[in-house]
Amino acid sequence: MDIEAQNESLEESIFKTLSNQKRRDVLRFIGENKQVTFTEIKKSVQIEDSSSLSYHLNSLQTLIAQKNEKYSLSELGQEAYTLIAKTNAYTSTNVIVNFLRKQLSALIIANAILWAIAILAVTEFEGPLNQMTIFTFAGLWFISNILIYAILKKTET
Repeated sequence: MDIEAQNESLEESIFKTLSNQKRRDVLRFIGENKQVTFTEIKKSVQIEDSSSLSYHLNSLQTLIAQKNEKYSLSELGQEAYTLIAKTNAYTSTNVIVNFLRKQLSALIIANAILWAIAILAVTEFEGPLNQMTIFTFAGLWFISNILIYAILKKTET
């Protein structure tokens, strides 16, 4: 088998291995904890059957290493773990941004309420506001709404 075919075979094998959620959970748990025992993995990933966990660990053999009855990530496993962690962070961030984008009107209203509370707090502690202070607060409110809009627009790309 030539080198190119071996690379394709390894790539296919790794992606097939990572297509299983339980295996990704095992890999993530090992990556987060560095060295773990079989029992710790079994409890964390909630695999009831020891033979099922053994099967998954065997499937992950190119991504994990076992030494002194503890499992850790291989160099390739560390790369796979990093990819999984990045995709989870990316997905979480996108979910939040998409939620905020859908709630843009509510976000602008909430921003206005916060600025109104700030104005009331200042008037309570400092006395009546002069016209310049009111224009300053209104300008800051307007700028903060523009920033919110710009940030959410920038995240669309």
